[in-house]
Amino acid sequence: MSEPDQDLESIAAREFAAPGDSSPAAIGTVNLESEATTERSLGSQSAVQIASGRRWWYSQFNLMLGVFALLALAAILFVLLAPPPELNQAAILGSTGDTSNSPQANNEAPWNQQQRAQARSESQTILTGLLANKKSLENKNVLNWAPERFQRALDIAAEGDEFYKQQNFAEAIKSYQTSSAEMESLFKLLPAKVNALLTGGENALNDGKSALAKELFGEVLTLDSGNPAATAGLDRARKLDEVLQLIATANQYQTEFSASGRLSDLQSAEQNYLQANSLDPKYKPATEGLAWVRSAILDKRFQLAMSKAYRELFANRYAAARNAFAEALKIKPGDQSAAAAMQQSLASDKTATLSSLLTSAQSYESREEWAAAQSNYQTALERDPNQVGAKLGELRTRARSRLDQQIRELLADTLSFGRAERKNEAMRTLADAKAISNKGPRLRQQIAELEQALQQSDVAIKVSLVSDNLTEVSLQKIGSRAIKLGQFSNKNLALKPGRYVATGVRLGYQDVRTEIELFPGNENIRSITIRCDTAVGATASRSSS
Repeated sequence: MSEPDQDLESIAAREFAAPGDSSPAAIGTVNLESEATTERSLGSQSAVQIASGRRWWYSQFNLMLGVFALLALAAILFVLLAPPPELNQAAILGSTGDTSNSPQANNEAPWNQQQRAQARSESQTILTGLLANKKSLENKNVLNWAPERFQRALDIAAEGDEFYKQQNFAEAIKSYQTSSAEMESLFKLLPAKVNALLTGGENALNDGKSALAKELFGEVLTLDSGNPAATAGLDRARKLDEVLQLIATANQYQTEFSASGRLSDLQSAEQNYLQANSLDPKYKPATEGLAWVRSAILDKRFQLAMSKAYRELFANRYAAARNAFAEALKIKPGDQSAAAAMQQSLASDKTATLSSLLTSAQSYESREEWAAAQSNYQTALERDPNQVGAKLGELRTRARSRLDQQIRELLADTLSFGRAERKNEAMRTLADAKAISNKGPRLRQQIAELEQALQQSDVAIKVSLVSDNLTEVSLQKIGSRAIKLGQFSNKNLALKPGRYVATGVRLGYQDVRTEIELFPGNENIRSITIRCDTAVGATASRSSS
């Protein structure tokens, strides 16, 4: 007889000897007592009949005993030899040993075996979810962003494996539950990790680093497959190198235009910027470059139209001159120099002379209309390049026109004085303006306005920042480094005029960004609220492949 059969027989023997069961010995004792009573009550029967009855009774007893023994043996074989469900799930790091045939298991009563089987089934149920979480985290490259915590969860699961091997299922369940809770906590880190990677990817795009942007957006999609921002960012990153090449080509055409002045160079630059914008409409260098080159094309077309108009005027082709001036005004409606030239062409006749052009230029100078005066001097030089008065007037009005343009641009954006380089430019321009000896009323007014703007740019403005004492707040002045203000409910600051950006960061909530413009001369306290109060969306999906 083989060892498994011997074990099963010993288990069957123990089952029949268990308290409360009808063992063979117990059955025999009852039958013998019954027989003794029968013999006393049937004393009149013969010994032969009694002996015959005993043989019949023993044969029936042995038959029933054999039937019961076979049934018990079949039940024990079914319990012990039935394959446990997917015991290979009992280990995350390694397989657990099969202890179903150990002497200890074979010596246990059926009730204990049933309890142990139930505990084993419960531990395997927990393991199913634990293994799913482990695989999902591995698919999300958890070793790149939380290796220590993930390893700790695996170590706890390994402890559960040891308990499982020892059939200490209660402790195994505790270990598996602890490991499962640790893995669940790792999933809660995903939203903040995704936001950080998205921010890094956007910064990489802005810096022209396509490889880094692809890597960061790819990591986001590993953590959160189908993330729309990462999908769009990855698409932009794949096109970034082509966009950068188009912008570089456009810059080359712009450089050539600076040297040649050809309109065709600007138009070629525009085509490259358009292609770059079609690939990535959100890339700022492409959109800003397109805006600049279109403005330059407009200026060049205006210049060509004005030159043509003056040529027609000096050739005494007044109708053609008026049409050319009208074309210039279509390009730049309301332009002073074109409007003045149009009036001049309308008033001109065959007696128009160089002297009238110089007189007109001097008249514009007296009214401090430097662009119109320069235009007239240029026209005079085109008609007579040797005219000394026109040469001197053109040089003089060119400088004044440039100064006038600089002052108007500075006064139009006094908030930019918050940047040191812009403020220095304003101070240099102011010094140039003051150095002019024959200042007209317009220049004196511009000097006064510029001086006042520079003075007010140093006067601090009271600002009250309001937060929720939970948000990490930073404040950055455009052109300067950001200052971390930390968490607070209210903070009063004195800030110089300029443009600022306040940002708020809070774990589990969407970042906030507020642009602030502090204009000079405002004595009222400016109250600004900056807090993160919009929770991040649902936890990233935990799909496992």
